[in-house]
Amino acid sequence: MLPERVTSHPVLLRPFTPADALRVQAMLAEAEVAEPTASIPHPYPPGAAAAWIASHDADRERGAQYTYAIASADGATLIGAIALRPLADIHENIGYWIGRPYWGRGYATAATMAITALAFGYLDCEALAASHLERNPASGRVLEKCGFAPLRTVRREHRGRIEAFRVHGITRDAWELRIGGSPGVEMPAEDPTPERS
Repeated sequence: MLPERVTSHPVLLRPFTPADALRVQAMLAEAEVAEPTASIPHPYPPGAAAAWIASHDADRERGAQYTYAIASADGATLIGAIALRPLADIHENIGYWIGRPYWGRGYATAATMAITALAFGYLDCEALAASHLERNPASGRVLEKCGFAPLRTVRREHRGRIEAFRVHGITRDAWELRIGGSPGVEMPAEDPTPERS
């Protein structure tokens, strides 16, 4: 099981709470945030944020998906979301979105570094992959900053048309070489040397 809260400056990964629903609803109502993602509907339906947040505990208990709120380091400001699927699905292992006011500030990179450290530090993942629309190169730059290497280009259905996606990946060995034993992520003090599960 992954820890519930992890700091990766300048962000804190924490569980979503029902109180976050209005903010999520507002951020995902913006087409620029929802449209490039693989699974967020647009227009974003009323009540969808509350239902999505309510699904997280069951996904976490099954080990199917670990979804975190990306918040400011003090936890006060909700910035976006990141999810880890230990067993990759059609959208690979990692997905994230950042609210439009917070683009270009390094938050997605910090969150991706943290989720990668969690996957390799706590789980039996030997490799991770993530993808982005080819026309959204900013997401590719985030992955490359975190050590993910380009693997391939695939064509998939996206909102009613076929589009090109770039898939990036990283192995456990490549990650460990990259971080040199220091992921830059503050693991919870109560579990300083986690075992993989």
